[in-house]
Amino acid sequence: MKTLDRYIFREIFFPSVIALAALTFVAFLAFSREIGWLLELIVRQSATISDTWTISLAILPNVLTFTIPMAVLVGILTGFGRISSDSEAIAFRASGLSMIRLLFPVMLLGVIGCGASLAINASVAPGTASRLRELRYEIAARQVSLEVKPRVFNESLTNLVLYVENTAPEGFRWDGIMLADMTQPDQPRVTFARSGNLFKDDENHAFVLTLTNGSTHVVSPLSPERYSFDTFETTRISVPIPETPAKPDMPTLQESPTGTIWNKMQARTATREERVEFHRRFALPFACLVFTLVGLPLGVSTTRGSRSMGLVLSLILMLLYYLAFIGGTRIAGTAQFSPFLGAWLPNLVFAILGLILQARSDRGHENRLLNRLAETMRWFSGIFSGFRTSRTRFSRWRYSLTHHPKFFRLLDVYVLRGFWFFFVLVLIVFVAVFILVTLFELLPDIVKNRIDTAIVVSYFFYLLPQILYYVIPLTVLLAILINLGTLTKTNETLAVKAGAVSLYRLGLPLILMGLALSGTIYFVQDFMLPYSNQRQDEYRNVIKGRAPQTYRDPQRKWMAGSGDRIYHYNYFDTNSDLFGGISIFEFIPNTFELNQWVFATRGSWEGSHWVLEDGWVRRMDLRGKVDYRRFDRFDVHQLDGPDYFKKEVRTAAQMTYPELKRYITDLKRSGFDVSTLMVDLYRKLSFPLVSFIMAIIGIPFSFTTGKKGAFFGIGLCLAIGIFYWSAFEFFDKLGGINRLSPFIAAWFPNLIFGFGGVWMLLRVKT
Repeated sequence: MKTLDRYIFREIFFPSVIALAALTFVAFLAFSREIGWLLELIVRQSATISDTWTISLAILPNVLTFTIPMAVLVGILTGFGRISSDSEAIAFRASGLSMIRLLFPVMLLGVIGCGASLAINASVAPGTASRLRELRYEIAARQVSLEVKPRVFNESLTNLVLYVENTAPEGFRWDGIMLADMTQPDQPRVTFARSGNLFKDDENHAFVLTLTNGSTHVVSPLSPERYSFDTFETTRISVPIPETPAKPDMPTLQESPTGTIWNKMQARTATREERVEFHRRFALPFACLVFTLVGLPLGVSTTRGSRSMGLVLSLILMLLYYLAFIGGTRIAGTAQFSPFLGAWLPNLVFAILGLILQARSDRGHENRLLNRLAETMRWFSGIFSGFRTSRTRFSRWRYSLTHHPKFFRLLDVYVLRGFWFFFVLVLIVFVAVFILVTLFELLPDIVKNRIDTAIVVSYFFYLLPQILYYVIPLTVLLAILINLGTLTKTNETLAVKAGAVSLYRLGLPLILMGLALSGTIYFVQDFMLPYSNQRQDEYRNVIKGRAPQTYRDPQRKWMAGSGDRIYHYNYFDTNSDLFGGISIFEFIPNTFELNQWVFATRGSWEGSHWVLEDGWVRRMDLRGKVDYRRFDRFDVHQLDGPDYFKKEVRTAAQMTYPELKRYITDLKRSGFDVSTLMVDLYRKLSFPLVSFIMAIIGIPFSFTTGKKGAFFGIGLCLAIGIFYWSAFEFFDKLGGINRLSPFIAAWFPNLIFGFGGVWMLLRVKT
């Protein structure tokens, strides 16, 4: 390889590596469900270090399948954008170098990307997908245990329901215990105890529950005269450990080995879906070679805009190619198109386009595509210029504000203009990558279930606020690093300091902008996400072929009341507020002794109170005497109203901050675990501030790394973003299992990174 080839290869290789890391990290956010599950396994100590690495590596190939071709294109366009902006491309042509000669180092990068992507797509990805499914089963089998949380009905034990009022900090001692044995549903056996503990008997594969100071009640609600009442000081109950999960189902199409599909195709027994999958695995890696043909002439023709124009071109080409690829494979899966053409036609079209651009560039013709793009950008610029030059009242107000000596200076406008340029550009790229990766993830379901395009578009429309919620903080950091890093590299910050302006003052508008964006994220989170998340969940269920989701669990038949009572019912009609087969247990708070048991075959709401029909009441006094009476009608005014039993089981992302706070209060009284929801509640306040903290972190880093180039800043941004996001998710899971206080779990990453950013900011030489 000659010196020129090494030089060109180096200019496009390192941007490709940085782009691959950035795009892969953003794409990983689309797999947040998988990563959240992985982190929960880690904090629960249900997975080993080996399992953790295996799961991470199993997820990675699915991401690299899409990001490697993207990274190759971004590297070529940004690398040659820098070469063209410094007029080095003109020097190449003046030396008699043709486009074919420049293509050699570029094609080398394409071959490397194609080979890596082909190996991952055809060999690694199917095996890791299968291994990920098997590992889930193995971890679930090892995870069998009894996790008891206060005021939560545990129904994981066979035919048993366990309820505990309070647990000791170490978790081994319980206070206020109810154990209902539902082996014979028509004759339940209910035990109340003041205290108890649990240990695991591995030899007999069982749990041993030791209860003290309690009583056991056995009665048939339909034959109440058959009643047994026993008290005890200490008793031991053996509880069988639940069986391990069922074996995994048959492998999916994405897990099928490529060789197996090829053999079926040779024997003409392969289904249309298998043929589409086979061609998809090979067509996508060859996009790396196609992108080299298109990227080289476009990159060389970019005379202005440098890497920025390269990013714009990369975004446009990525969207065009991947949309064509997705559309082709979708049509090919519906028996209306050849599977071969559906997967390979986008490659063919882009290859022809690349050869045409190569030939025109060799002949010295102007690139009309770039000229049209430049004209479009100038047209948008002219629109904004027209707004700037208009003499409207708003324009005069804006001018007075942005040039006010106490608020905005001309320097502030200059800094913010650069920030917003990079912010919008990077945000569009990140959102596009997120959407493309999610679209590829859902593509098999879209083809299989023949989902209409309108449903897919609606799904991504409602998913967009969640995407912005994820990527805006990282975009703020990256925009600041590139903007201030560029100013530092061109010695403009040196000129600012020479003009007696502190770097703190230079970064002040960016800090304020970070704070404003934090407020924007909170607005999106509290006023848009609750609605959009419910809608996008509905559309996702349609795409996945699932039944419409309801947010009220119809199987939730045990509930803790607002007072010292527990409800159990066989049926509750939410429309007519009607109970069928309801039992009400009332107990003494301090001793947890059963005080009264009421049963009714029917219960109805009559405006202000419940009317129980055809039932009986048993009252127990302190001497152990039982008072029993039957009733045909019993009016009860102290019970909770119908709305108490209609509470929806919603996710935190589908509620505003006030709604979630009220929801947690209700669930605490109803016996549900709220530790995870408490973390989510505090996180609704802590996460929006990440953009503000990213601004504080980005300013000192950009001043110290500006001389090392913009791509060094991008790499640094990735490192900070990965650590920050990982810390947020990790502490979130710790708080969800009560290993940390919910407040600390939600705010600790912000405090650490915030103080770190302030410390670095104070050390900047201003």
